[in-house]
Formats: sequence, structure tokens, C-alpha cells
Amino acid sequence: MGLQIKIAASNSSSIDKSKADVVCTGKNDQNLINLQIEKLTTGGTISFFDGDYYIDAFDNEGNSAIFFGYNNGNARVINIVGDTENKSYNTKFGVCFHVTEKAINSCNNDQTYRVFYGTTQRPEAPGDFFTMTYVNNVNFENFYLYLFNASKPVIGIDCTGFGSSEISQIGIFTENFFNDRFLHLKPATPCVGCIGIRTCNASNDEMARCGIDTVDIGGLYIGYDFYGADHMILRTCNAARCCYGFSFGRSYKTITMINCSDEGNTHLPLFNKRGQITMIDYNIERFNADYIPDDPTGNTEPYAQETILGGWKGFLSYTLQGKAFDIKHFWKDGHGKNINTINLLHDRSIRPEYPEYLENYFDKNLNKLLIWNGENWIDAMGNIIP
Repeated sequence: MGLQIKIAASNSSSIDKSKADVVCTGKNDQNLINLQIEKLTTGGTISFFDGDYYIDAFDNEGNSAIFFGYNNGNARVINIVGDTENKSYNTKFGVCFHVTEKAINSCNNDQTYRVFYGTTQRPEAPGDFFTMTYVNNVNFENFYLYLFNASKPVIGIDCTGFGSSEISQIGIFTENFFNDRFLHLKPATPCVGCIGIRTCNASNDEMARCGIDTVDIGGLYIGYDFYGADHMILRTCNAARCCYGFSFGRSYKTITMINCSDEGNTHLPLFNKRGQITMIDYNIERFNADYIPDDPTGNTEPYAQETILGGWKGFLSYTLQGKAFDIKHFWKDGHGKNINTINLLHDRSIRPEYPEYLENYFDKNLNKLLIWNGENWIDAMGNIIP
């Protein structure tokens, strides 16, 4: 189990403060949190009582705020846990970390900043095979992380310096996200480098790398940035009103996503380099273009794209609600041809109006199985069927 440390916020209840090992002041709370992390030399859990914790600077390695150091080369598991359930954004329950206006304004656009981050220094090992190991394995559970805005290249949870990470029941948003969403306002244009979660590196030593369960991200440039991820599962995760909800880097071992959603993002997912993926019941909601953020690069392509045509393989089933920016299917023409893609909302009693590549349809009138080749419906003999 390791050492157990309890931290209260400046506005936690008097009862919680009396139970806490340390109490934050509401200014530069990252400093007190970092001191507690240094105590966990053999790992342990830091529990946060209900309240608001304020991050005012990025003063550590990698321009990070809350930092997990080298620990003399000794491996450890640390759990960062909110003490009670987060009820909803406007009930003020739960644990909330706030990256303040002061912290955001201290950032430059030509560097990357991280709220949670671990050292990239790794212990020496006999041969290249084992040098993928990082000393910090950090798990996150049950809190909100708010950025004052998305105007600077800040990553909420950057797992690239962790050996492994489990992330569950987390929300990462801009401070204005919920007001924008429920008042039907257009989000401010985010900075390209503003990212919710960047996943762990790929691995050759078969350690578990990263699992993400019931996480919501909103109002940033990229919600989930898959950084060469291997053997990863996402379950019931949502990205809303970002430029890209999901951006996939190379992945030679399958990423699996189950019942995840893409709500009002500027683009459907970006598939970089090569990889393997399974996406089951991927829900896309695009109801009103007026509430979708502008991409600061000027890119207006709404469909999913590959940077290398045919570089990704796998299976994808999705639903599509709404037609903002005239979205009618998933892939940009010519992309995703090695991913078996199925629109779950197609009525199989009629020929699909906007089919995906190699989609099948059995025509009862012709008594033939038809296949969409990207341009025409054809039968098993290759004949074009009008």
C-alpha cells in the first residue's frame, strides 16, 4: 500500500482540515503537493479532500507543475486520488485543480507545459531492450482539472514520463467549458499544443502502459493524444468541443476503444503514421456548427484522416447524429481503407446513401450481395450495379 498522505484545500471543510496531514493555502498549492510526492520514496497514495487546489507556476523539469522525480532510480507506484465522488460541474462537490490565469500567462507559445508529469530520466540497464522502463508509475482517479483557458500549449496529464498509468473518473476542461456548452456559446479558439491527456510511450518490456476509464475532456485543441501507445483500452471516454477529440500516433499493438464519444469537435480523429485499432460503438454528435471551435491552423477538413493512406488497420463501428459541416460519414475520401468501418445507424432494408468503403448491402430485389468500392456498388463479379 505504501505511505498514505491526506491533503486538504484552503476551502475544505473544517472537519476535513482536521483529518489532513497538510493543508494548502490556495496559492502555489503545487509546491506543497510536490513536497508530499517527494516523501513517497517507496510509493503510496495522496488523497485530496473536497476543495479547490490552485496551480500558479510550472517550475519543474519539463515545465511541469506537479512533478514526479527520479527518486534515486527506484521504481514506485503513486496514486493521486480525489476523496469523494464528483457530482457535477455546478454542484461544487469533489476535488478540483485549477491552473490559474497567472500560470497560463507565464507560458510561452514555443514551449510545452505540463500540469502532471514525470521525469524522463531512466536508470541504467544492461542493453537497449530494458531501457524503456521509467521509475514512476502514476495512477489518477476522481478529480477535475481546469485550465484557466486553452490559449497556451499546456498538457493536463502527460504520461510520457511514466512507466504506466491508470486514469479513471477524471474531467479536464477549460474554466469556461460548461458555461459555453450549456449557454450554447462558441468556445474560444484553442492553442495547438493544448492537450488533455498524452499517453505513455510504447514499450518493449511488456509492462502495462495506460488504461483510461470514464474520462471527459473538453474545450482544448486535442482531447486525447495517443503517443505511440501499446495495448491500451479506453472505456466510456468522451471528448467535446475540441479541435481534435482523438489523435492517434503510431501503435503496433492494438488500441481498443469501447463506447467512447466525439461531441462537437472540429475534426473527426486524426490517425498519424501506422497502427492498429478497434473502436466499438464510437458515438459522434455534431448538431450545430456554431458551437464548434475554430482550428487555429485554418484546417476545415471535418472527416477522419490518415497521414499515411492505408497505414492503420482494424475495425470501427460508429453512430452519427447531426450534420454540422455537412458530415455524412466517417472517413475523408480515400482514407481508412484498411479499417473495416460500419455505420450502426444504417437501415439495412434500404441501400445506404453514404456508405463506407467495402460496406455490404444485400439487395432483395436483385437477390445479390452488393459491395461499395469507394465509388460504386458492385456485385461479387465486379459488375457495377446502379
